[in-house]
Order: sequence, then C-alpha cells, then structure tokens
Amino acid sequence: MSKSMSTVEKRASLLIKYRKLKVKKKEKEGDKTTYFLSRGDSNPIFLCIVGQRTIGIAYVRELRDLVEEAGADKGAIVTDGKYTYSAKANAPKMGIELIPRTLPTFDIFKHKLVSPAEILSEEERERVIEFYHAEPHQFPWIKASDPVSIILGARPGDILKTSGHSETAGTSVSYRYVV
Repeated sequence: MSKSMSTVEKRASLLIKYRKLKVKKKEKEGDKTTYFLSRGDSNPIFLCIVGQRTIGIAYVRELRDLVEEAGADKGAIVTDGKYTYSAKANAPKMGIELIPRTLPTFDIFKHKLVSPAEILSEEERERVIEFYHAEPHQFPWIKASDPVSIILGARPGDILKTSGHSETAGTSVSYRYVV
C-alpha cells in the first residue's frame, strides 16, 4: 500500500486481499472509486467514497443499481463518513454491505497478537463439527462486527479457523463461530 492511498482505499485493498478477490476493473469518478472484482463464480463490486461526511440511502441505491446492471452478486460501500439510519436499515435488504469507518486501515494480521484466520468451506466445516461432536453454536463465538470477521467477509453462521504459534504450545488451531 502506497503512502498516496487514502484511508478508504487502504481499507478496500485489505478487504480485496483477505477476501481473495481479483480486481477486474477500477473506475474513478470524482469522490467515488468503483472496484469491479471477481473470485471464482462471484463478482462483487466495491464502491469507495472519499470526502463525503454522510452516506445516505442514495449511495446505497446507486450501488444496488450498479450491482444489478453489472450482474454482480453483491456490493459493499467503504467510506470514512457516517451512514444514515435509512442507509443502515435498507442496505442489508438490498444486498449491500456497509463497511464501518472504524475498521483499521493497517493489516491487522501482521500484528503479533492477531493469528491468521480463514473461513472454513462447507466440507471443512462438516469435518470439524463431526470431529469435535459439537454443534456450531457450541464453539467459542466471534461477533460479525469484529474486524477479523469484517475483513474476511464472514457472515453469522460461518466458522473461522485461526492458527496461532507460541513458544510453549507450538502451533495451535482454534475455531470460532460467527454470531
């Protein structure tokens, strides 16, 4: 990440990196930057808005229309501004993810106290549940609003696998249920 990047662009690049997305096209128009992304069969779109203090329902509708027009799966808005009540209430119904402005702009996975994490696939999830003879809700919880969950794109019901290393215990693997 270069020094000329805004905080919004830094957040977007972290999300793109850890959600394993590829940038197909990047369009910059005024205070908005639109990223057309791909990963396998899915095609999400990120809309980065710089310089706006308040993000209202108009931006959410604009991104929803862009997602429908491009035939994308979902969209996300990344900004430094606040979201209005209307934007927060209607975005999930429209399939738009609102990335909070409190999300760190630095790579949290490079911090020595944060273990690398990943979302388990359906096969891995079933294998872990069967191995531990447990229901998903019996695993330790992590909130969907946690920065790790947001960066990875975890949804409630997902299971995260974290791998840590310590001098005394060696390598440890733990699982967290997203609530």
